[in-house]
Amino acid sequence: MTHEFVLPLFLGSRDAKDAKIALFGACWDGTSSFKAGSRFAGFAVREASYGMEEFSFYQQESLLDIPFTDYGDLFLPPGQKEIVLASVACAVREIRARGQFPMAFGGEHLLAHPLILSAYEFHKDLAVVHIDAHADLRPDLWGDTLTHATFLGRVGDVIGFENIKQFGIRSCSREEWEIAQQFDIMRPFELRTISAHLDSLGNRPIYLTLDLDVLDPSLYPGTGTPEPGGISWELLINGLKLFRGRHLVGLDCLELSPHYDPTGVSAQTMAKTLRELIIIANARR
Repeated sequence: MTHEFVLPLFLGSRDAKDAKIALFGACWDGTSSFKAGSRFAGFAVREASYGMEEFSFYQQESLLDIPFTDYGDLFLPPGQKEIVLASVACAVREIRARGQFPMAFGGEHLLAHPLILSAYEFHKDLAVVHIDAHADLRPDLWGDTLTHATFLGRVGDVIGFENIKQFGIRSCSREEWEIAQQFDIMRPFELRTISAHLDSLGNRPIYLTLDLDVLDPSLYPGTGTPEPGGISWELLINGLKLFRGRHLVGLDCLELSPHYDPTGVSAQTMAKTLRELIIIANARR
């Protein structure tokens, strides 16, 4: 399996040989079930990053002090799901083999499937924390068992549903609700609830998968499946800060479709969220 990365780069990126954290675009939308467009996230986020400060007001740290690199976007051919998933898995294995922490961003949530299972290859006691508006636990979507709406169910089939917790969910099917209730998966997006769950994990390795449509669409309209009733960006960042010092082994930040937000605010929101996540990942144990 071969793959290649294309440029430009995220603000503050350094030479790869010096990096401890590896950012890369996984931008593809081949199973999007409502509005496609997240294949275009990579350039939009990097362009938006040049309009923000390297310094985080929220964590009082700067990207300039963190050894991270941006490898650019993976080349993911439209319409070829098996090749795409294999390419993402191959790329993240290479990043881990270099001793770097993998951080993917951009495309539809199906791309978290190979990212999470790659982490599971190294950490058999993996715990997954899923932040999203949608449960993504469906047994299938229109007969397809592996899509952006089913990926977490397929992860649960491998790692066990009892090792998954979800925060911020506000949309699901009856089947997903029943699965979530059976395995006690869903939690409200409350700081004390997130903190209590992370404390309960102790030193277990954690993979964090984040779909930014957990935000209210009035704040983040650039997504293919907007759901009214979401959280604020400030609450999201305060929740993410709870992951500082935890045993993070990988994370992603997905589902930006920039063309649905001509103001560019959604791309700026993902760029700023990535800045905070880079700082959080740098503080992991």
